[in-house]
Amino acid sequence: MAEMTGSTYGQLVGFVPGDVPFNWINDLDQDAIARFVEHERGDPSINVRVRASLTDPAFVIRSEADYRAVGRSPGFDLYREMCDAYDIFDGCQTKLLEGRDHFIGLALNRSRKDGKTDADTRTLFAAIAPQVRHAVKMQIALESRGAALLNGAMEYVGLPIFICDQTGVVNGKTSEAEALLSSGCFRLIDGRIGVSDPRDNAALLQTIGRLHRRQQRFETLMLRGDGQKMPLIVDICRLPVQPWRLSFSSQLLVIVRSGRRWHDAAPTILRTAFKLSAAETDIALALARGESREEIAAVRRTSVQTVKAQLKSIFAKLGVVREVELVAMLGGSFRM
Repeated sequence: MAEMTGSTYGQLVGFVPGDVPFNWINDLDQDAIARFVEHERGDPSINVRVRASLTDPAFVIRSEADYRAVGRSPGFDLYREMCDAYDIFDGCQTKLLEGRDHFIGLALNRSRKDGKTDADTRTLFAAIAPQVRHAVKMQIALESRGAALLNGAMEYVGLPIFICDQTGVVNGKTSEAEALLSSGCFRLIDGRIGVSDPRDNAALLQTIGRLHRRQQRFETLMLRGDGQKMPLIVDICRLPVQPWRLSFSSQLLVIVRSGRRWHDAAPTILRTAFKLSAAETDIALALARGESREEIAAVRRTSVQTVKAQLKSIFAKLGVVREVELVAMLGGSFRM
């Protein structure tokens, strides 16, 4: 496109509030593009080009006259200075696609040597834009299959895994995750992942949103429930966005710890969620493994009466009254 129009650079760029998810410009150093974006972030109060097309429908062509018309405010000085430094202020642009909170734009960036766009250049650019829009829509359609492909791969992992977007909408899930839905541990409301306890539900969705907005890619969350059962431990992982992706949705894995992975976290859960001491934690887990009071006393080099006294404290903290209830409570979590 740049060659056909006699322009130094062609550009395909995506904008969401406060960010630029992708910005492709031919033959311009990626570090330079990153520095440029770091300063302006697609902000229409800074970026003259975003402001020029902000309220346009698709295929309205904007060029130098429009940049001058909207760029007279001192707030645009930084953007003009950056464009002058990179010799890319002239050119033309159009909006290709627009969503509720994002849009994708196509542009020519012309150097001083290229000169300003003339009518023939804008006509040629207008003829190219619908073909680029078709390619963009095709790419996004292909990317929408990513969750289905990922879900197929996850089936072989053997873990309860939900594949979600940045709002918590579930795009895929493993059979183990499906079992959690059937058991009532998790639920879907309008397609969005959730749990029954309102506080836990809010914490889960807030963590998903936080991972989408920040650079970190992993958080572990403890869902405490109603206190009548062991908490759920959930690892939430944001998958890296490939540089060629055009979609604006982050993919996140919500992985529910179970079996061995839950067991490894059990001491921390018992101490944090139920305030058991280190000794009480060891005794509770030993009972869950099927050890008798006598065996526990022998290993701990103490009397059975001492173990019995400690069990009373454990029962009170866990909200159970019998040993069989404690075993069922912990053992169910190990098998989940």
